[in-house]
Amino acid sequence: MTTALWALALLATLEVPAGGSLAEAAARARPGDSLRLAAGTYRESLRAPAGLAIAGAGPERTVLEPPEGEDGIRAAGPLSLSGLTVRAGPARCALKVDGGEVRLREVVLDGGSCGLFLGAGRVDGSEVELRGGMYGLLQRDGSASLTGGSIHGGISGAGMLHGQLSLSRVILFGPSASAALTVADGSVRLEAVVVVAPGPSGLSASYGGRITGSGVSVSGASEQGGVLGACVQSLKGAIHLSGSELLGCAGAALEASGGTVVLDGVEAEGGSAGCLVLLDGAQAELQGNRCTGRGPGLVAASGSTATARWNRWRTDPALYVECATGARVRLLAGEEVREPCPPAGGATVAPPSASPPRP
Repeated sequence: MTTALWALALLATLEVPAGGSLAEAAARARPGDSLRLAAGTYRESLRAPAGLAIAGAGPERTVLEPPEGEDGIRAAGPLSLSGLTVRAGPARCALKVDGGEVRLREVVLDGGSCGLFLGAGRVDGSEVELRGGMYGLLQRDGSASLTGGSIHGGISGAGMLHGQLSLSRVILFGPSASAALTVADGSVRLEAVVVVAPGPSGLSASYGGRITGSGVSVSGASEQGGVLGACVQSLKGAIHLSGSELLGCAGAALEASGGTVVLDGVEAEGGSAGCLVLLDGAQAELQGNRCTGRGPGLVAASGSTATARWNRWRTDPALYVECATGARVRLLAGEEVREPCPPAGGATVAPPSASPPRP
């Protein structure tokens, strides 16, 4: 028998019956072993040994509920979780990852503070539900990739301080007090992600945070505490969306204060603040987008600049540009409106006649 076959033969699957101790079974296990949990509720927490695989009978059938004041599971090395729910109490997280590689499949993580806290390492998950009184996902560093499932948090569904995050076919839903997704200093990639009724903001990038997405749908950003809801917000961050839609936004479809914006093939419906709003030197590249709503279609103020190609402005006015502040909109191929700022300065508002007729 080869060395590899000997190693496989030595691996064990330990059965943990309902009412049994998960911690005791984990203490007996060796790296590479599996724990199979029967349906039932296990009222304990676990500091998971490295190299362990834990499988339940299914979410909400196998439930881990730690004592009050304790996190559900803590991992600092390789770990696999599948087919179970981890539910932690106030001010605690269902799963804390401090390092290593963690794999999640068909898991519900529900914590009074956060569902999943990622401090370091890597998390790969499929069909994972993250729920938290504050954050569904709170990421301080490391990298995470989630496919399928949903995310919700009372403050923000997913809050990133640093690192990389990839979401595919994930639903983020509110209401949240801040935004469905906030990125302070990290990089997020979204693919076929749906954001529904997020609260005051759907996606938010700030101070070096970057959000890149394709096939993204954000809808229903609402006014909260006197703050108009923008479907997408950027404060000196970077936003790049293609083939996406921003609908039902109480304030603006997109509002950027500083930073950079690239929109390509985006259907945007503005609210009371307009469709696309650029402030404080924001720079935008706009191509093949369609803006509707209460208008203006594009606001460029306080030195902001934009380059536009083949966009359709179904608003009145189409453009509002504060020329005196140095704000400029450069119109290239396929635009139906006039350049808003003549070389010598001129009027700050594009005349209504420059707006294309509504369909």
